[in-house]
Amino acid sequence: MHYSLFKSYLQPAEAREIRKTLFTMALPAIGENVLQMLLGISDTAFLGHYDWRIMTAVGTANQVVFIFQAVLVALSTGAMVLISNSIGAGNKERVNSIAWHAVYLSVVAGVVLSLGSFFSGQLLGLFFPSSDAFMQSNGSQYLGTIMAGFPAMSIMIVLGATLRGAGDTRSPMIVAAVSNVLNVFLDYAMIYGKFGFPEMGAFGAALATVLSRIIGSAIILLLLFRNRKISMRRRPSGFSRWMTGEIFSIGLPTSIENLGFSTGVLVFANILFIAGPQAYAAHRIGIQVESLSFMPAWGMGVAITAMVGIYNGANERRKAIGSVKQGWLIALLISSIIGTTITIFPDLFISIFTNETSIVEAGRLPVRIIGLFQVVMGTDYAVTGALRGMGDTSFPMKSSLAAMWFVRLPVGFLLVKYFNMGLLGAWIGMMSDMAFRTFLKFRRFSSGKWEKTADAIQTRSKSFIDSVSN
Repeated sequence: MHYSLFKSYLQPAEAREIRKTLFTMALPAIGENVLQMLLGISDTAFLGHYDWRIMTAVGTANQVVFIFQAVLVALSTGAMVLISNSIGAGNKERVNSIAWHAVYLSVVAGVVLSLGSFFSGQLLGLFFPSSDAFMQSNGSQYLGTIMAGFPAMSIMIVLGATLRGAGDTRSPMIVAAVSNVLNVFLDYAMIYGKFGFPEMGAFGAALATVLSRIIGSAIILLLLFRNRKISMRRRPSGFSRWMTGEIFSIGLPTSIENLGFSTGVLVFANILFIAGPQAYAAHRIGIQVESLSFMPAWGMGVAITAMVGIYNGANERRKAIGSVKQGWLIALLISSIIGTTITIFPDLFISIFTNETSIVEAGRLPVRIIGLFQVVMGTDYAVTGALRGMGDTSFPMKSSLAAMWFVRLPVGFLLVKYFNMGLLGAWIGMMSDMAFRTFLKFRRFSSGKWEKTADAIQTRSKSFIDSVSN
């Protein structure tokens, strides 16, 4: 069966109700992710005004962190999709078991990943070979500290997704708000040496982030146990390998997508260094502006994933498809407004991160390009959210990896290396990637080839296999 985002599947009253619910779910998700991104952006902003070389090193270190976050992406995606479908099916026992396994797995994954802090220098050298000893030293120090705090990061990411799967996007936003306010204060104090703290530069930025996440992880655990839809007070009698496999089977494709994408971003960074370190610094600022600009579309994508999952679990396919269209239209409207603002006033956004004249000049073009592509990004997040809500996490992975490795990297390399187009050439490759993967996902959604996966998820959501016997 074929589906279309241009066709109405809902009655007017249904469409109004679903738009209202989507807004209710998306706005806290948008607020949460804006605040989560600010945990990293505040580091970039403070360090950009402190020393642009340290900002560049820290930006690259964060790209290494994103690679190791792939495990957390698997857990968070799997938990969110399974929770939403099980709530739609009304299977409280299964919801409870998934949530407890999310807690167990987030702790284990965080502890294992934190061991990478002992090898931060080697990891940064592997992904980011540089002859600049100053940048290498600061990047390694930042990376080691951030990785030591992986347990707190893991709990925040995985349990935040668990709550969103239950339709509770407000609690993760509260946690992000508390963590972010604390992080901004500690960033200023620890980077510059204010309020009695010593001046610690890159290490201070990392320490501030880790301390903020530790507080955030404690709060989100408390909020999870207070959530009525999940009912964490009924702890399962044992740890189920079957349930763990179920979570990973749904989340693993998204994890591989994240890993492949993050690795590609690091390769892309080395392409940009061909154009010079200042071009890369301008690129990093462009990426930070992008991370702010796509938050509304990302939040709507989260809301679409949760709502589609709930309707799919309840065997209401028509409402699930109708939800996608309503979410897409909202994402397009907001993305258009944001894109126009960014395109007309690029310097307003660049000045958040640096006042270095040469970098402002270099960053103006990529920021304007970001503005022009907001509608494409809005569409990408909407259809990705729809496919994930139906359990089809494999296709977004394949399309994203194909676009990164067969479009962005070769096009960017050719234009930078052989056509001397510098930052513009790299960003033409990046935007070509974005347009290509959006087209592939849009076509996948329209084809209805995800229906078999959605039916299987729906069937499993209505049943429950005892964790002890598995």
